[in-house]
Amino acid sequence: MIRCLVCSFFAFYALLCSVRVVAQGIKLPAHYTAEAGVFATSARQTPFWLRTNQYGIVPVSPSALTLRLSAYADYDTARKHRFDYGYGLSAVANAVGTNQVLLPEAYVKLRYRAFEVYGGRRREVFGLTDSTLSTGAYSWSGNSLPVPKIQIGIPAFTPVPFTKKWVSVMGQYAHGWLGGTYVEHAMLHQKSLYLRVGKPAGRVQVSGGFNHQVIWGGYSPELAKTLLSNGPYLPASFRDYAYVVTGYRAGGTEDRTDGLTSFDYANRVGNHLGSIDLAVDVRLNKLSLFAYRQSIFDDGSLFYLTNVADGLHGLRIRLPKPDALVHDLVLEFLNTGSQGGVLFSYEGGGANRGNDNYFNHGQFRDGWAYQGQTIGTPFITPQRGSSGQIPFGTFTDNNRVRVFHVGASGTLPRFGSPLFVQKPTYQAKVSYSQNLGLYSAPFVPVKPQFSGIVTVLAPVKLLNGAVLMASVSADAGQLYPASVGGYIGIRKVWQSTLPSR
Repeated sequence: MIRCLVCSFFAFYALLCSVRVVAQGIKLPAHYTAEAGVFATSARQTPFWLRTNQYGIVPVSPSALTLRLSAYADYDTARKHRFDYGYGLSAVANAVGTNQVLLPEAYVKLRYRAFEVYGGRRREVFGLTDSTLSTGAYSWSGNSLPVPKIQIGIPAFTPVPFTKKWVSVMGQYAHGWLGGTYVEHAMLHQKSLYLRVGKPAGRVQVSGGFNHQVIWGGYSPELAKTLLSNGPYLPASFRDYAYVVTGYRAGGTEDRTDGLTSFDYANRVGNHLGSIDLAVDVRLNKLSLFAYRQSIFDDGSLFYLTNVADGLHGLRIRLPKPDALVHDLVLEFLNTGSQGGVLFSYEGGGANRGNDNYFNHGQFRDGWAYQGQTIGTPFITPQRGSSGQIPFGTFTDNNRVRVFHVGASGTLPRFGSPLFVQKPTYQAKVSYSQNLGLYSAPFVPVKPQFSGIVTVLAPVKLLNGAVLMASVSADAGQLYPASVGGYIGIRKVWQSTLPSR
């Protein structure tokens, strides 16, 4: 398996480098990375925080060994090109226990001024939140393998012309491929738009916007037996795509000649979900504060404010000294327990527009997931069969949760060790969740769960500047098996010194 990983990695890399023969200005990778490590756990399931928000590269069932290779070329920021390009490739092999070879990243990106287009798999998070210590953005947290997409957008906040840098914009528009098992060949529509008011160097910045995701199209022999009017194919015409993009409901007509079913008419074409976000960034003399709120929308409850209690609430406190013992401190509260109440009905306006049943869907029964892993917040967990498979019918049996979370990062003393090139750094996350199950199948009593992790990174003199890393993680409660696990690895980064053409 290791040999297969290495051969696949360098074959793909050789293909990228061969483009230099016909293209002008293509850079060699900015850096290469190699990492090898060992996992250990006391249970048959990897502890929650040891595998969560790792872009799907750490399996639920433990592996003992891992090898990770990557190569990246980023934009040349030193030279102000209107056009530029970059690419990324990473490969992971897990062995002994769960054996797998993964390509979590394989993409090519092009830039013109502030605009970017890319194709492939790429690590991303969508939503206004802390990017490292958070529980993860509600809609797109980095928990699953990246979804293959074609995307165009403005990837970073960019000042709008004629506003004297007071207004900045960021957003994207994408088409992706989710695959699936219950509904095969399902597709992804995704878009986001965020505005920020406040100069980049100002003391106060206010940001707001939304992200919108839709699972649509595909092929399902199972649904064709009971629901679909167009054979095994779900709606996927250009007109259906317009319904997907706009979120417009087709209405109540009984005409079924267009391939839509009563389910599509009563709900929407596809499974729609996302969040509306608001954030405030305040920079004081001795610290900065970043407060954010992600409000959840699913089937219209947010429009009627019946599920307004649900959402991700966060506060990051950052000290100006990066080598402080505590540099970043994140406090979060995630609530998905309301869902607009237990009743769902189109009658009575918004009063009965509840039971949103987050990440589950009547047609797309693989849920809000990619290859069996939750795309959004990892605290809405997939239920698994006896062999670890995702059972059809209901993706998750636990989408009503309340999570209290603390994350911290900073710098540790060197302790006088001559082995360390620099002071070690650490990250720590501790989460306590109350898990209520579903409205249709509640957990009685509520299942409490504690999960935590501490990770230390230490630059050392080995291999001319490698980084040793060690993580210890633990689960205790009624949702996951009680376990203690750890990871020890070594990572080496090589910076490219070869010039661009």
